Amino acid sequence: MESYLTAVAPAVALIAGGIALQRVRFLKPVFRLLNLAAIWVILPSVVFVSVGRYTLRQISHFKHVMVLALLGLGFCFVLASALAIASRASRSRSFALVLNSAFMNVSYLGLPLVYALVGAEGLGPASLYAVTIGVPHLVFGVAFASSLKRRRMSLTSLLVRVVTFPAVFAVLLAMLFVSLKAPLPPGAQNWFNAYLSKPFFALMLLLVGYQTPLVSPLRYARELIAVSVFRLVLCPLVTYFCIGALGLSIAEDISPKPALIQSVMPPAVFNVILAETYGLDLKLHGTLVLYPTLISVFIALPTLVHLVF
Repeated sequence: MESYLTAVAPAVALIAGGIALQRVRFLKPVFRLLNLAAIWVILPSVVFVSVGRYTLRQISHFKHVMVLALLGLGFCFVLASALAIASRASRSRSFALVLNSAFMNVSYLGLPLVYALVGAEGLGPASLYAVTIGVPHLVFGVAFASSLKRRRMSLTSLLVRVVTFPAVFAVLLAMLFVSLKAPLPPGAQNWFNAYLSKPFFALMLLLVGYQTPLVSPLRYARELIAVSVFRLVLCPLVTYFCIGALGLSIAEDISPKPALIQSVMPPAVFNVILAETYGLDLKLHGTLVLYPTLISVFIALPTLVHLVF
């Protein structure tokens, strides 16, 4: 527990700092630019370096992480959809329940925490996990949010948006380099780890706090409980049992630890951005992101680390 607190204390401080800075109005343009930098520069760079450092043979050793991502996502998506139908909630509340139950913060929060708890060697599988979650997240989120606001979007434009999304494009580019047997030279990897990785992850964590609105949890207690159970209990349990079913060893294989850390992440901040962009219930989405984030960092993740790692 002491080593866990030492590893995540800076992350918690940065998230708290981001939340505190929400009250400083003149910083809004700064954080808007910072978010653009995160989408177009920081996250693609992290993903490219994390995947491009390996050979195809090395990547084959942690290909199971994509299976683990899809199984955890699929289980939560199907069960949350069934719950939304059974509860006869409105379309907008059903969308919020499914979106926040199935799609977690694997990028802005997941990657920095994998780096803090596992090290740079965990970023390769963690990046593949993040992209495996990110592609269906982008497709479902944009398509369904558009339908709620009765905005038409063709399949072609949706696919173009996915392929050209910076993090997805970075993985495709990295895999091209790897397939051509031209992985990043050790000097470039070391330079990135020494000078860019920590500032990049610090900025991403600061954005997590800044982009999470403060909302009272009482108004959305039912949705909050359901989302917290899906994200912080069921998804890690499914991932843990699937690791055993695939014959992987948490102590020896490279995939399980990053996958387990990513599986216990709270709902993605991107869900709040979708709600703001499409004029959905921002308070509902903010509640479903903020409080599971606190529970994840202070309770769920340390419990997982203590019991499994």
